[in-house]
Amino acid sequence: MKTRLLQIAIVLILSAVNPVRAQTPPAQNPDVEAIRKEMQQMRADYEQRIHALEERLQKVETASAATNVVTSTIVVISTNAEPTMAERGMAFASLQFKSDAESRGMTLAQTNRVFKDRVQEILNDFIDFNGYFRSGYGRDDQGGPQPAFQAPGAFAKYRLGNEAETYGELIFGKNWYVPDLFSPDAPPRADGTPTGPIARTQVRVAFYDPYSNVGSGSTFQTSLPEAWAEIGNVFAAQPELKFWAGNRFYRRQDICINDFFFYNMSGGGGGVEDFETPVGKMALAWIGNGQQSGVYSSDIVIQPDPQNEAGFSKQSFVLSLYDVELPWGKGEFGLVFASENSGKNALGQQAPNSQGGALTFIHTHEKFLSEDGVNKFSMQIGNGAAKTFTSGFETATLTNGTFIIPDEPHSWRFRATESFIAQPWANISISPAIVYQYTDYNNVQGNRQWISAGVRPIYHFNNFFSLAFEPGVDHVDDSGINQSGTLYKFTLAPQVSLGDKFLSRPVIRAYVTYATWTESYKGYVGGNDFANDTDGLTWGMQMEVWW
Repeated sequence: MKTRLLQIAIVLILSAVNPVRAQTPPAQNPDVEAIRKEMQQMRADYEQRIHALEERLQKVETASAATNVVTSTIVVISTNAEPTMAERGMAFASLQFKSDAESRGMTLAQTNRVFKDRVQEILNDFIDFNGYFRSGYGRDDQGGPQPAFQAPGAFAKYRLGNEAETYGELIFGKNWYVPDLFSPDAPPRADGTPTGPIARTQVRVAFYDPYSNVGSGSTFQTSLPEAWAEIGNVFAAQPELKFWAGNRFYRRQDICINDFFFYNMSGGGGGVEDFETPVGKMALAWIGNGQQSGVYSSDIVIQPDPQNEAGFSKQSFVLSLYDVELPWGKGEFGLVFASENSGKNALGQQAPNSQGGALTFIHTHEKFLSEDGVNKFSMQIGNGAAKTFTSGFETATLTNGTFIIPDEPHSWRFRATESFIAQPWANISISPAIVYQYTDYNNVQGNRQWISAGVRPIYHFNNFFSLAFEPGVDHVDDSGINQSGTLYKFTLAPQVSLGDKFLSRPVIRAYVTYATWTESYKGYVGGNDFANDTDGLTWGMQMEVWW
């Protein structure tokens, strides 16, 4: 081998020194021709090996990009160059404007991250595009379209196989960052945050179409529940502090299986949020709400006139302390002061005004029983206009319509909830929920107690097929109308979904639902088809998706 290498070296030297000799015909130099052929073969082998290595490298990089699960809202591109100020600013904005209070939002951050990042890559980070839709069709055993089974006086119903409508939301959002807007060529701060303001704008459009009149324009509804803007990173000492105004979902906390938003201060107004304190973050907001309603008075027997409406307005001041480190998780404390006023109808009538305050405590325990598990416990107490624990009004449905109930100043409500979503075993995910609520209306409406309990276990046969079962019970004791009753609901639903988690979506399910209720609820559950019954059966198919 050494002799062959020496021969190759001699040929190369002679070729460089004497080009004419290097061009000697092969017939006159058989040894040189043999060495030349061996060099050409070695060169071909070398180029082939390089090409094969390049192909392997390209495959590895492609596979790595396709399977990478991003667990943060900041996407870092591995290059030798330092991130630009614009890149730093957009990454910081993405982290600051995340929303993860709702069960659906928290799950999106864990299960749909790859899909969401791919969408953003296609849109080139120009706009955030999110959405939620559920749709299908169902019917009942009486021959009519599917109704929902809900106990009179209960604030929610168990969802699986019990949603008798098409509902959807489309959300369009945009994060903004203009590097060095205030200080040209300013370097990042000492803590690494970029200089210059960040901003977000968001619009949400909602759609509703009940199965009872599906496809008819007379019942199809659209609304604009969100249109707001927020600006942050304007104070170096408080880079996460943000100012906002508009109409938005605000401090929403929910129980997934019965779609109950036990704390929901959504509405129009403005405020500041994410002010850093030694124990957590603080926010202060002014939230307003307005509606039209016939004037309802709980002290008279005459029902309000639905054609003679007055304007109602409500404002809430919301002080929040959240991200407070507590044993087994984090806590949120909400203090609300609300005032409710009534305008006059055409006859000069108006409802009484009221004020009130409310206190909410929420404990959130992430990674509960499983890596993607989330547990939420809450306790709330409020009086007067604040006892709704929302920015909106409480209503009553009478024989001639639905009307706003004026909140008596000395009325009060206590509420406690417990729920979680977890996957304690590889093939079983589960979500139970318990709600207790007691309300004293301090007038002829008396007091009302609502107790609710339900659970949805899901058995996952594999990554795609599962079987969900959901029993739920709601008991309401209403002294105002001297009515006490209980509704039981059971649903069985085989499912196909993209994933083997509780909230894996999209999901396609068939379902059959059976409900039974006490004699006192006859005529109040299931609409006209079940007016004379104390039980009912429905079935159908539904798809549900969010991204």
